[in-house]
Amino acid sequence: MTILNYNKIGKGEISIIVLHELMGSCENYKAIFSYLNTSKYTYYFTDLRGYGLSKEFKGEYSSDEASNDVKNLITHLNLDSVHIIAHSMSTMIAQKLALIDDRIKQLILITPISASGVIMKEKAKNELISDMQKNENKIEQIVEAASKRYTKAWKDYRISMAYNSSTLEARVGYMKMYLEEDFRSEVSKIQIPINIIVGKYDFPVFSKTNVKKIFDIDYKNVNILECQEAGHYPMIECPVYFATKIEQFISKVENKN
Repeated sequence: MTILNYNKIGKGEISIIVLHELMGSCENYKAIFSYLNTSKYTYYFTDLRGYGLSKEFKGEYSSDEASNDVKNLITHLNLDSVHIIAHSMSTMIAQKLALIDDRIKQLILITPISASGVIMKEKAKNELISDMQKNENKIEQIVEAASKRYTKAWKDYRISMAYNSSTLEARVGYMKMYLEEDFRSEVSKIQIPINIIVGKYDFPVFSKTNVKKIFDIDYKNVNILECQEAGHYPMIECPVYFATKIEQFISKVENKN
């Protein structure tokens, strides 16, 4: 059984597992570490197969596999309950996890993808996957499109992170996951609270309007917050704000129990 590797921060009684996006790893969250309540909470910043601390683990890179990996980690850590924070790509995995593990108390989804994935025309989807498999220029194009407000140093940092934090096999595999999988018909079974953070300057597909339109249909207990100074990376772009808001979400759910 594969046990994902993680960076543990804190020693509190309330547990949080944190998952990352396609073009980074849990290194994306380092900017918030100084602002976390480490006496009240314990954070497990977890890298999926092919990424960061789990880079040596190969797999199918599907939502079923990844959600079961996280479920196995929860069991391995002997956690009775846990909050899940997920970013972009991994928000699909978090939703699948909530369907298979009743120890999940809340989902905090950052710039989320719905359970139906990212819908594209077949030709465009195949071209995108092909470009990613070639492992040249596509990452640069995506970073450039997402970083028009920022410096060249930021763009260079994000490009380097995208290439170096994961294997090509994993990047392509998880991209296929969110371009090809669809389990939206199942998610009405998820009854736990879902708190969402989006960035005002993110791509239109991740805009508050678009996310609200999709998630309000699928879920009854959902709250969406728009970070006014962020694009796709609120944990890096606005770390103090981000840390404050996620801990407010967690505290609110805990206080209801």
